[in-house]
Amino acid sequence: MMKLKLFPLGIVAFPSKFVPLHIFEERYKKLINECIDQNSEFGVVYQDKNGLADVGCTVTVTKLLNKYPDGRMDIITQGKKIFKLKDQAVIDDITIGDINILPEIKPLPSEIFDPLKEKYLKLLIILGLKENINRHLAKNTTFELLEMIELSPKFELELISINSENKRAEILNQFFNSLLNQSSQFNSNERFQS
Repeated sequence: MMKLKLFPLGIVAFPSKFVPLHIFEERYKKLINECIDQNSEFGVVYQDKNGLADVGCTVTVTKLLNKYPDGRMDIITQGKKIFKLKDQAVIDDITIGDINILPEIKPLPSEIFDPLKEKYLKLLIILGLKENINRHLAKNTTFELLEMIELSPKFELELISINSENKRAEILNQFFNSLLNQSSQFNSNERFQS
């Protein structure tokens, strides 16, 4: 178990996800400056009216976009490792979590992953995204296949709560099938005929 400074938010971070943040509270300005100076991670944990989720993701600041005269910042962070939140305490206005980092995600065998990636690529093409295809072809985890697809925080939370890459692939397969089935309605000329 280790301690990690947490940033509770109404969004979910996961490995490989880029999360833009506008930092304006003094306590978080201090946290982000510390993470930038020390090249260290902090944790993003989903928070709603029921409190903090028991799972989150470590993130690093990958880019400082703007720093304003009053210390506010616009940053880009990237998700790294999923963790379980075991306990928390507030110290100097920052939530400190007792966390366990979950094992690193191992890529699935190609016979399982490749058909899922193919569905992801079909979705991108339907959305009109044809640039940087090689970058998308190189993906090898389920979380990487969530790029360019906006999901609800509750669904993302469900996905990071699953300990099995195989189970996550099953859920994404059903989700991608559903999107692809819906997309056929958009490509049909029937809806324009009276």
